Amino acid sequence: MKSPSYFRLGLKTMNRFLLLILLIALASALTIACVPEKPVKDGSGELAVTISREFTSPVTHSPIDWWQTHHPNVVNSGDIKEKDCLYCHNAERSCNNCHGYVGVRRIK
Repeated sequence: MKSPSYFRLGLKTMNRFLLLILLIALASALTIACVPEKPVKDGSGELAVTISREFTSPVTHSPIDWWQTHHPNVVNSGDIKEKDCLYCHNAERSCNNCHGYVGVRRIK
């Protein structure tokens, strides 16, 4: 007994749909696996942000969460000059890890 043609067409469409779902799931898994860990102060790993312990945080850095999101505005407004930051910060270990992560200009 032969299957109706609509049944065969339905299986073919369903197989294509399942293949599409599988490909999307695979692409999603690969994409998620490639997201680098966020840079964290005193964290571990390649993107850890380290600041020398010989320096204490200035008042402008408190609270640190505010400072992390607003320091570009403070520097760009001219209240603090970029070169002043480099008295305490090593650009490669405490600036450029975050700058590279968010895709902004690296500090030289």
